[in-house]
Amino acid sequence: MKILKASKICEIVKGELYGDPDITISSYSIIQHAKKGDITFLQDKRHLKYLKTTKASLIITSQVYENYNYNFIVVKNPILKFAEILDLFFIRKKVSIGISQKAEIDPTCKIGKDVFIDKYAIIGKNVTIGSNCYIGSNSFIGHNATIGSSSSIRNNVTLLNDTQIGQFCTIHPGVVIGSDGFGFINNNQLTKIPQLGKVIIKNRVEIGSNTTIDRGTFENTIIGNDVKLDNLIQIGHNVKIGDNTLIAAQTGIAGSTKIGHNCMIGGQVAIAEHITIGNHVKIAGKSGVIKNISNNSIIQGPLAFNIKDFQKSYIYFKNLPKIFNEFYKKNTKK
Repeated sequence: MKILKASKICEIVKGELYGDPDITISSYSIIQHAKKGDITFLQDKRHLKYLKTTKASLIITSQVYENYNYNFIVVKNPILKFAEILDLFFIRKKVSIGISQKAEIDPTCKIGKDVFIDKYAIIGKNVTIGSNCYIGSNSFIGHNATIGSSSSIRNNVTLLNDTQIGQFCTIHPGVVIGSDGFGFINNNQLTKIPQLGKVIIKNRVEIGSNTTIDRGTFENTIIGNDVKLDNLIQIGHNVKIGDNTLIAAQTGIAGSTKIGHNCMIGGQVAIAEHITIGNHVKIAGKSGVIKNISNNSIIQGPLAFNIKDFQKSYIYFKNLPKIFNEFYKKNTKK
């Protein structure tokens, strides 16, 4: 645990300090539970009430609250700067390097410097692992796979043959990348289509626990730079996801669909096959998407359409019993 002065933190986040520059910070917390010595942040106006009770020694905010006697650092995006401080000073970094004698590694593998491979990991033929990587216990890395430098493959991950992982990626426990896609031809009986493509994960991607990404059929499944995938997501064969897109848990994306960059997709969204979703699209949770979506759209609904139209329709739907009763009374009096 590091001890930091408020002045040093202010310098790092390039903010403006109001209060004691010599106050010391040794830990962190959310504003509701912060105590003396903690740094916290205030982003949501709904949390303003906690300024009356918090014991935090330093608060990162977007403005000064003059009626409260606290030490503030003012920045444009408090939660972003709070995250930067945690990453620099409080997040526990990888502490070990070396290869466990209980790992099973094919002699044809190429392994970079300062790599940690935990016990019972299995690494196939012609695998390339970059420098500063972490390979967790019980992980399986298939033949000809590639893992870029500074990537973390957590415990019980399965990377099947030919999978490519970029640099600075984090793959959480239970992820399976490179399974066969769900492709069959119905000719009186279901005949499997060979799945000959691979999965390419680009740089700085994070994939949540128990998410599955299928290999392509004849082309590749591609996840772009800086994509963030939550737990329990299914991505079908040949899917393309653009840079900087974020997808929440329990979403399913059917094969050969293309999703643009800078999209935000809520939880439990179902996306049909062979459609294109544009850039900067937002899809609300539990939506069903069955047609192409243009750039900058915000959609919602079981068969999703424009979010404002959906919300108006939902209000009408909830009021249908009342409308019907009024209509019935009015017409039965005649």
